[in-house]
Amino acid sequence: MKITNTKNELLISIPKGLMDISEIQRFIDLIRYKTIISKSQATEAQIEEVTNEINENLAQFNIKR
Repeated sequence: MKITNTKNELLISIPKGLMDISEIQRFIDLIRYKTIISKSQATEAQIEEVTNEINENLAQFNIKR
């Protein structure tokens, strides 16, 4: 594995076959999530409200299936 630190980026090279593509995708998703929340100005209460709404909608969707 190679990590290169540049002025604006941290570049990570992973040898092929070291990790399953699903593991790499989860890692990328985590980085994307952290990028999004770092820019968020939402309060914990707002986040909880949206989370509850999503969970309720998902539950309704699953009941209809």
